[in-house]
Amino acid sequence: MSIQITNTLTRQKEPLIPLKEGEVRMYVCGPTVYGLTHVGNARPNVFFDVVRRFLLFKGYKVIFVSNYTDVDDKIINKAREQKVGSLEVSEKYIVEFRQDMNALGIRIPDVTPKVTEHIPQIVRFIEGLVKSGAAYVAEDGEVFFSVRNFRGYGKLSGRNIDELLSGVRIERDEKKRDPLDFSLWKPQKAADEPAWESPWGKGRPGWHIECSVMATEYLGESFDIHGGGLDLIHPHHENEIAQAEALTHKQFAKVWMHNNMVTIDSDKMSKSVGNIFLNRDFIQKFGPETLRYLLLSGHYRSPIDFSEKHIRECQAGLHRIYSTLARSQVFPKEGSESPDGKKVMEFSASFSQKWQEAMEDDFNTAQVLGIVFEYVRLMNGLMDKKKPTKLAQIFIDDMKILSGVLHLFSEEPTAFLSNLKLLVAKERGVIVDEIQSAIQKRKAAREQKDFATSDKIRAELLAKGIELRDSGQATDWDILFKETT
Repeated sequence: MSIQITNTLTRQKEPLIPLKEGEVRMYVCGPTVYGLTHVGNARPNVFFDVVRRFLLFKGYKVIFVSNYTDVDDKIINKAREQKVGSLEVSEKYIVEFRQDMNALGIRIPDVTPKVTEHIPQIVRFIEGLVKSGAAYVAEDGEVFFSVRNFRGYGKLSGRNIDELLSGVRIERDEKKRDPLDFSLWKPQKAADEPAWESPWGKGRPGWHIECSVMATEYLGESFDIHGGGLDLIHPHHENEIAQAEALTHKQFAKVWMHNNMVTIDSDKMSKSVGNIFLNRDFIQKFGPETLRYLLLSGHYRSPIDFSEKHIRECQAGLHRIYSTLARSQVFPKEGSESPDGKKVMEFSASFSQKWQEAMEDDFNTAQVLGIVFEYVRLMNGLMDKKKPTKLAQIFIDDMKILSGVLHLFSEEPTAFLSNLKLLVAKERGVIVDEIQSAIQKRKAAREQKDFATSDKIRAELLAKGIELRDSGQATDWDILFKETT
């Protein structure tokens, strides 16, 4: 089965057929670096990291480019607030962004171009658009793209010019020939604004032109996949297509992939709304793998609701999978194979094919996780029989291969579970020292055969979601993820 992708441009699922056999060239819009990233920002980065990993797993050569927008009104405003230079702001938040992505296990793209390092290429690109009549220069030196001169405008969003015009809040701008026209080059308005020389005077690029230029610079005039968030379809990606194709007269990107939003109470998570949860705050509270798992728990084209309930479900899922891995590590593997393992053996034999087919069907990570849980259920049922099985090692090996694509389940199981229970206990307001103290009191009560007190201590901890587990003379504790009363 070939990889099937839902192409925003054609509005249908179609096979991935690279322009060059065996090689996939992919561009994903990167961050505007003026602040710390939040969970909503992390979704495209995590998802397209998985896309890249799976394509590599399937044997493709992948050239992956993702940019930094390091000159923008938001960066300029931040610099003014902090009384520093714009470059200082952008460089600081590039470092912060990389730290956040590294914490999530996201591989660095092959190329991470910055706008400020590509001004000559941007100027040449705009010159070509002006020369061809696709763009025009206003009296003050601002350069605009003429939307109506590009016949295909609106093909990505599926809206025509009149529909787009009716949805635009028209502000008086006598420089524009048409309200839909957008800026390619902005003249410098204040001395503290970053600016570069151009044929139209000192200024800086508009937002949309940068991606068209950097994508074609590193991937060619036509390439295979362009990705980003759903909110970028219009106007950003629509404008990218218009600029690039007006200049080259070639199809810009063959396939367009858009991930849906992370929502809170059905509202998009965004800085402007003020409902953000910073990545590093989430990681500190819940751990990096919980965030990555959360962002892969739904299909990329569906919204993911950010809620305490969903986070608990993700923690519970990771706990179950890692517990099965930990159990498999120490489970007896040598001896007579039980006939009870036949069903598990059949599932194991098809596991790799099953999850790969789910990924080949529009990168359905949610379905992959469902297949994992079926495997976990079967393995635990088999190990409950307490008979040796080589399938325990096969399960570990299978999950290791999958972890290379999802970058989940790759930690040492015992260490991961130990850290997870400490994070969850802290989240629930349970102090670990108090748990240990309760265990010692219960041990003393049991030694005195005061079983009423022993049972009471166990019940009190259970009410807080803490389960005690006795093994011989030793007692350990773990987290319960189901609701307790």
